[in-house]
Order: sequence, then structure tokens, then C-alpha cells
Amino acid sequence: MKTNAKMKQYIDTVKTNSMMNNFTIDFTALESIIFPSFFEWDDCVLLSQLKGSELPTHFSPNQFVTDRTAFEADYNHIHLNDTFGEGVHPDSILNIGIKILGVWEAILYKQFNGRRKFMLILSYDGEDVILRFYTVRENEVPWLDTSKLELYMDGLMLIET
Repeated sequence: MKTNAKMKQYIDTVKTNSMMNNFTIDFTALESIIFPSFFEWDDCVLLSQLKGSELPTHFSPNQFVTDRTAFEADYNHIHLNDTFGEGVHPDSILNIGIKILGVWEAILYKQFNGRRKFMLILSYDGEDVILRFYTVRENEVPWLDTSKLELYMDGLMLIET
């Protein structure tokens, strides 16, 4: 696991904030996020979600999504804050997001038996928690430059499987 300095600051805040655990989680509403289904489509691994019916018959690059890596990074993202009510502190959502990312790592490893490598990303700007992943491909540019994590404005946590 890699983090940038900004994420380390956020995690330190979460560890010292005892007030953030005062809310109830409806796990049935989060089940599809905590324990998602992943499927293969045109040499991509995708997160099952409501927008799955919008998939074209095959991948076709364009000016915005130039390759499968970019497609996966765009398609496979969840704004975790959208699943919680107004009263939940963003740091609490960050804490939950960190745990969910670990579950995704385990499910992807088990389902794809180490046949594929994945980059799992949690980004946090102090308000919004975004989870995403993509397949690491040798013939495509990574969606995120891991050698320049400190240049990103958001806190970043990366897990490469």
C-alpha cells in the first residue's frame, strides 16, 4: 500500500477522532459496494453497477477515453459519500472506504486468481471519498502516475495487487 503525505495526514486525523464513530450504518444498502461483483467485458474488468446496461457491444477508444485502462478507471469508480446521509462525517466515510478497498483487493485477487494485476485507488479531499480500480496493463499508460503521488492535491491511497 502506498499513500501520499496528504492521505497520511487524513489517516492520522481519523485515528485521533473518537467522535466519528457515532452513527449507524445500514449494511444492506452498502452490500453491493462492500462485496461487489466484478465481470469481464471486452478485455476489461468492470464493477457491477446500475450503469452496466449502458455498455456498448465492444470497447472503442475516443478523445476522452483513449484506452481500456482509462475506460476502467472511469467506469469503476464510486463516490462513497453518495451512499451515506448528511449526518455522517467525511472522515468516517474515509475510514469505511479504507476497509472497503481491502475487501475489493481480496475479491479481485480471488476471482482473477492472480491472473491480472490491479491498481486500487482511494482518493479523499477532506469531503469526498472516491474508490476506483483498473487493470494494470504493460502496453497502456497507467491512469495514475504512482511516481508523482505528492503532486496530487487529494489524499491518495493505492493498493497494487
